[in-house]
Amino acid sequence: MPLKFLGKNRLALVILLCIAMLVLLGALQFAWTGQLSEAQAAMMQNALSNSVRQFEQEVERELMFLLSLLRLEGRGGQLDWNRCAEGYALWAETSAHAGLLARIVVHQSGRDGEASLQELPLGQTEPVAAEWDRQLEPVERALAEAAGRFGRGRGPFTWTLFPEASAVVRPVMTPDRLRRGAQRVPRGGGPAVIIVVLDWSYVADTMLPELIDRLFSGADGERLYEVAIAVGNGEKGERFLYRSDPSIDAAWLAGADLRRRSRLFRSPPERPGPPLTGPAGGPDPIRRLALEAGRDERAGAAGGQGQQGGLRPPQGGRGRIVIAGAGAGLDVEFAAAHVAGSLAGAVARQRARNLGAGLGVLLLLAGAMALVVVSARRASRLAAMQMEFIAGVSHELRTPLSVICSVGENLADGVVSSAEGAKRYGQLIFSQGRRLGEMVEQTLQFASLESGKRQFKLARIDPEMAVQRAVDQARPMIEQAGFALERGTAPGLPRVRADENALQQILANLISNAVKYGDPGRWIRVEADTGQSDGDPEVRIRICDRGRGIPKDEEGRVFDAFYRGAAAGEGNIQGSGLGLKLARDLAQGMGGKLSMQSKPGEGSVFTLHLPALVDAEA
Repeated sequence: MPLKFLGKNRLALVILLCIAMLVLLGALQFAWTGQLSEAQAAMMQNALSNSVRQFEQEVERELMFLLSLLRLEGRGGQLDWNRCAEGYALWAETSAHAGLLARIVVHQSGRDGEASLQELPLGQTEPVAAEWDRQLEPVERALAEAAGRFGRGRGPFTWTLFPEASAVVRPVMTPDRLRRGAQRVPRGGGPAVIIVVLDWSYVADTMLPELIDRLFSGADGERLYEVAIAVGNGEKGERFLYRSDPSIDAAWLAGADLRRRSRLFRSPPERPGPPLTGPAGGPDPIRRLALEAGRDERAGAAGGQGQQGGLRPPQGGRGRIVIAGAGAGLDVEFAAAHVAGSLAGAVARQRARNLGAGLGVLLLLAGAMALVVVSARRASRLAAMQMEFIAGVSHELRTPLSVICSVGENLADGVVSSAEGAKRYGQLIFSQGRRLGEMVEQTLQFASLESGKRQFKLARIDPEMAVQRAVDQARPMIEQAGFALERGTAPGLPRVRADENALQQILANLISNAVKYGDPGRWIRVEADTGQSDGDPEVRIRICDRGRGIPKDEEGRVFDAFYRGAAAGEGNIQGSGLGLKLARDLAQGMGGKLSMQSKPGEGSVFTLHLPALVDAEA
């Protein structure tokens, strides 16, 4: 019993197994996609951190190399303009961003307390007199506050950034001053400060966008991240030194994927000691920076004395730039966010795309499995129908052949001697031979329709005459079966375009089926009238019976090839199961259709719909 049950339900078990496998694959895909998204998020975060680190390193390398070459230290307290010009020439020849430097200005205090401002034109070796302009006002104010304090601090200064002036400032410290001590004034004049003015338009429009496009883009060159450099003090909010997109604001900065204090620009840490104030009681930024940077700068100057020409590249960890001026104590922060809004959102969308693609593959597999199952079921049903067809055709062929053989044998043995008997035997042979011919013809027509080789000869046909001809041909069969025949035709039927032979075959098949399945009513009605189909006129030919009708579960299959309903088996009704299939295909081949209405126990109505031809005069 179990083996028999498994044999009958093997297909169902296979379907359940396939569904279970699809569900398992879907669950595994969901889990794997989640793990992949987490790994992808970590990888993208690491890649972003590396890009930021490389960005800072390249900016630091470019800027610090420039600042390390612009040296004015000379012996005897004299400024070495040639040395500075040589440094600029070397930097301009080797740098990819020669437009970074805008001006080189030197502020020097005299022995009498007066100060002079000189500018070294780019590419020249002799300075010219200069005046303070509006851009350098923050530097001028800071130097005025620190007047008289140069040389009396605890050590030399590092490079100091004044963001408002786009300038980097550093006192000029000569070896003589380092050897003689901080309290002694050099012979050549008072303290000097070199002011390197950067072309921030070039930085913001060319240098930074070029670095960002190269470091924050994908393999296809498409920008992946927006970048901003902000300066803030925690009280008045952030101010942007650079934004890769004008729409970047404080809200964008708060939601950035990565925020970190710049390694290049840093504020000095607080140290214990006396108050660092200027003459007016305000902050003394230059002295404050001196306290923080003296030891590192002194070590750097001492280590660079033995190099040829006094030119040395920036050393790792030395020469960092701190914030001064109006921005003293500010933090320079680098921020980056994915162009999609956030890195998490980009990963989530990528995961959704991966899940969608995987779901599409699973649905494709499910569809393929469904098609295989449906095809297998159809193939099985078709095979069963073909076996039924072979059995039915064999039975149908056997009966007329047996009759013909018996009649022929009786005639050969001389059983029939009268002319009346011979006539009756001849009619029997004719009817059985015609039955064989119809069966062969149906089979050939089915084959031609299925192969698409059937050709229709369409012509203008009078539907009333076609119906009358079909009724006349079927009348002997109807009367022999004891059926009552009714006719009903609407007057003035328009002509139709149809194949006469195909039309006659359709009507013959429908009338034959009405006779076969018309019990117990034994009544047939053939009628024709006109109607509308989607606004177009048509002629409708109906064949009605009062037989058993067609059960609801069989209505969808009555037009299938080789299908024979339960009534055919119960009533031992002869047939091949091709009549209605051929009738429907022939109707469709002529541009019409065949419809059916049936009520179990009350009968059936088959309607042939043919497009009507309306004359222009009408």
